[in-house]
Amino acid sequence: MRDNIKDQSYFEAYIKSSIERHERGEDRLRSGNVKPERVAAAGTMMISSLIQRIKAKYSYGLPASDIEDDLKIAIDLISKYWPGYWKMADNDGKVLNQYSLDPYDEMLWMFSLGYLLDVSKVQFEKLVNVIDQDQVKDKLFEFITLAKIPNRPKLKEESYKHGWKLFGKLREATETEDKAKAESLIKAFLEKDWYKEHKNAGWYDNHKGKHDTYSGYWCFEAAAVTCIKGLDDSTYRDQQYYPKDLADYYRANH
Repeated sequence: MRDNIKDQSYFEAYIKSSIERHERGEDRLRSGNVKPERVAAAGTMMISSLIQRIKAKYSYGLPASDIEDDLKIAIDLISKYWPGYWKMADNDGKVLNQYSLDPYDEMLWMFSLGYLLDVSKVQFEKLVNVIDQDQVKDKLFEFITLAKIPNRPKLKEESYKHGWKLFGKLREATETEDKAKAESLIKAFLEKDWYKEHKNAGWYDNHKGKHDTYSGYWCFEAAAVTCIKGLDDSTYRDQQYYPKDLADYYRANH
């Protein structure tokens, strides 16, 4: 077990239920029992469910190989159902080249996990192709992408004016050449910003809910930035939201 908010039996039941839901979703899509206008919604729901299962499996303590299998399935589904679905609109209804908070988190987790689990370039490029189709240009997405695909043209400007301020310290950590400063920024981000500033996210405080929707509050992007920059995570590796085993897994294989 890597998570102490819920017990072993909770995560066992959660994972079992998630697998069953996914199989039912696949059957409905395969059999054509989903109305055409609902296909994208059904597909993106399966993606979200898979991402939550990945978090639950990590919380439960399963090895990286188990997580990687679900990650590859989720990447294939994202390339099929995600483009154009999650772009947010401003107060005037104008569609922006930006994701709302929950899908932003999900896409950032996918990029981070893709890097930490070292998926193939072909698999990783499927994620990149999706944000390119959506014309979403984001510094954190691009920072992770360049570590995996170094010949990609560097980002000149983000595609939106107002990003998610809660990631400010993590974004600053990617930009500084001072490793000690980057480590201090990530530590502060994990301790002060990551969970507290996610109050508007759908997953915030779901460990307190009546329904079994909690899967873990892991900040995979902090581990990805740590590994990409070659940082010493000793000052924050035991912070409750930091997935240190994934950082260690990456280091052990590189």
